[in-house]
Amino acid sequence: MNSDASASEPRFFNLALLGIVLLALIPRLIFGASQYIEYDGYWHVWIAQQDRWANFVREYHANAHPPLYFLLLRWTAWLGKTNLAYRFISIASGTASVFLLGRTAMRALRSPVWAVLAALAYGLALPSLLLSNEVRTYMLSAFFVQLSFLYFLDLTVSGKPAHLKSRVIFAVAAVLACLTEYYALIYVGAALLVALIAPFLNREKKPLHAVLRELATFLLILALPVREYLRHFGARSVSYDHLPTYYFQPDGAESAIGFLLRNLRNELNWFSPVEIPEGTAFYAVLCLLIVAAAAIVILVRRWSDPKNAAAITILIFSVSMLGAIMLGALLRAYPFGGFLRQQFILFPFLVICPFLIPDRLLTGTPRLAVAGVLAAGILFASYRNYDDWPKSTTLLLSDQMGRYNRLFPDAESIYIDQYNLITFFMHHHDWKWEFLAPLPDSATVDVYKLTSGNRSMILFRDRDHWNLDLRDPLLYKQMAAGLRAWHLSSATIFGLAQPVGKTRTGAQVTAYRARAAELSAAEGLCVQKLDLDNYDVYAKFRLAGSCTTP
Repeated sequence: MNSDASASEPRFFNLALLGIVLLALIPRLIFGASQYIEYDGYWHVWIAQQDRWANFVREYHANAHPPLYFLLLRWTAWLGKTNLAYRFISIASGTASVFLLGRTAMRALRSPVWAVLAALAYGLALPSLLLSNEVRTYMLSAFFVQLSFLYFLDLTVSGKPAHLKSRVIFAVAAVLACLTEYYALIYVGAALLVALIAPFLNREKKPLHAVLRELATFLLILALPVREYLRHFGARSVSYDHLPTYYFQPDGAESAIGFLLRNLRNELNWFSPVEIPEGTAFYAVLCLLIVAAAAIVILVRRWSDPKNAAAITILIFSVSMLGAIMLGALLRAYPFGGFLRQQFILFPFLVICPFLIPDRLLTGTPRLAVAGVLAAGILFASYRNYDDWPKSTTLLLSDQMGRYNRLFPDAESIYIDQYNLITFFMHHHDWKWEFLAPLPDSATVDVYKLTSGNRSMILFRDRDHWNLDLRDPLLYKQMAAGLRAWHLSSATIFGLAQPVGKTRTGAQVTAYRARAAELSAAEGLCVQKLDLDNYDVYAKFRLAGSCTTP
């Protein structure tokens, strides 16, 4: 970091910032120890815990994220198999990012009071708490983005030639951010934009040489992440079916302007401490934000002042990244207004912007009075939002998993589809999972051995089906092959439907049972138990000759 900037900071600043960091850690630990981990979080744990390297590579390639987070999650296994252990990376990076936020804010703000308040607002904001407790890639990537940006400011706004150290840390952190989550490429694009115009704004003697230097830096930054993306997805953008309302539908009834406004409101509500309603209130807030952005531009218009340059750089990053996400949604390449985790990259930049205005306008006693009121407001809003957030310590789908365990307390094997694999894993994550081999003559069924104490179970994982259908002949062929290959007498099925279909009629249930009995018999199996809850299936099949009366 720029030594001049460090020298101008009061002695109490870092101590106050560390106090904010410790305060922000408290709700993260409370939330992290108690709140259940979501389905996708356990999916990440499943990938990280693969005991064979080839399987690890295959599993992360089947997911939508680059490899770095999964590698780190794999290495934190020594911490144990608890909620806090799985969340360690996100909690640690989320807590450290509060310190980085304060340091970055101090580069743009004249008074350390506002920089501390910015760190307080960011550290206790519900979006930061939620991302810090997800077993997902996004918080770690945001941390690397913040670290990269802090040193990027040395390259563009210090008013002096930057040390090689700053360039290296900026570039390495940017690469790590992209290798943690692809959304960091949006940040790299914004950084490239600013880096190319900064030499002209700084009136360097040889601006074209500076531009070539920056292009060389960004080519090195992008080389590995782009290579990984091409290996992962190929030369194409990817849109996901579970986010249809966040990609523009050109053949739909909604106009492009209507789409952008609707999702801009959704975007703002992810980060706003109060809900912004539709209609007049939203348009009023939008106008206020435009006026505030214009005011910031006027107040910090002298680029020659390093703090002004840092402030306008933060604003440029906020606007350009938001614009890139909007464009990505219009091109169906990135969701705009989607889930918080996909938009969070904006928050560390946006949260500093409101403090730029009072920082430039207020001094002396008015500054302290306003800062005190804002601090009280931040604490109140943060507590209220945290308290209002739905909390549950109960693991997802516990009732359904309990039903399976009651029906089959001593199951020796289970045949399971892709969707229910993670559901089953989250309730058995503390068992030892050992990959044995692919099912003979099948490229899509993997076989695992699960052990816990004196209990063991063979698991057949069908990678080719999201949901099993007991009317599929291939299911029985593969299940029978697995039983014979591993010398087992029975296999169970835990099959929760996703999505849930319409309620079956009595005739449909009867036909379904009859078809299951017919197809299983054709492969030398018999139905030991078939418990149906609409489309949810709890079943047990045995090799013919070993069935008892159902």
